[in-house]
Amino acid sequence: MKTFFRMLTGTALAALIIFCQIVAVAAAPITKTLDQNTRITPSGVLVAKRAQIPMFKKGTVVTLNEFGEVQEGTLAEDIDLPYETGLSLSTVRTAYAPPPTVFVPYSVEAPPKYRVLPFKTDTKVVFNEKGEVINGTLSGRDVISLNENNRLAVSTGEIIFHKNGMPATCTLDGDAYLRIVGWQQVLTENFSDTVACPGFVEFKGGKPVKLNEKGEVTMGTLNKETKLLANKAFSPPGVIIKKVFEAGTTVEFDDKGVVVKETKRE
Repeated sequence: MKTFFRMLTGTALAALIIFCQIVAVAAAPITKTLDQNTRITPSGVLVAKRAQIPMFKKGTVVTLNEFGEVQEGTLAEDIDLPYETGLSLSTVRTAYAPPPTVFVPYSVEAPPKYRVLPFKTDTKVVFNEKGEVINGTLSGRDVISLNENNRLAVSTGEIIFHKNGMPATCTLDGDAYLRIVGWQQVLTENFSDTVACPGFVEFKGGKPVKLNEKGEVTMGTLNKETKLLANKAFSPPGVIIKKVFEAGTTVEFDDKGVVVKETKRE
């Protein structure tokens, strides 16, 4: 009897291993080199006109899921495609001005459920499981709806999205005021006689910016002379000062809003 149960257990285990291997193989991405320009639907498509189905370039490799839906490929034409819509995001803002530390809860609204951008021929696009572009190259200018009240004008160049729908990397279409990571620590430092926007910094149009999931800048090019947090030179680590950076300087911040790298324009 014990032998029988051992055999039964062994058989069941072997069957489970084989089943898992079959599932894993079935779910593995498939790569294919196209012998002609081919229109392929991404995941999540329920209905589409022919012109709305992305066409991928002859001689390039596409990545497909187990159902033959495209996950990644090189476009054979300029086309408007839906991009990452994300989900609503609830989080907590921390104001760093001591004492005391202030916690201000806020919600980021879910963006519109359907939005499109123009993507460029001969460039690669990557789709999420909903069939939305999460990484690609724009062919022209457009405006991204961040929520009901906020729009971000973007221009030609690479664009990448966070999972919540916020752009992670993009090129600004024009000069724009954006909040930086750690903006609570430089609320009024960059006020002028005509502009008083707490924690906002003006970044240069036509240059790439990087944003975190809350839409705060982690890298960008300054459009004007700007005072920001920085490490004090020739001092023990952790000594922070407020330093004036020249217009045209590209700055990168750590997660507390301290400039950790600066690249001055040539």
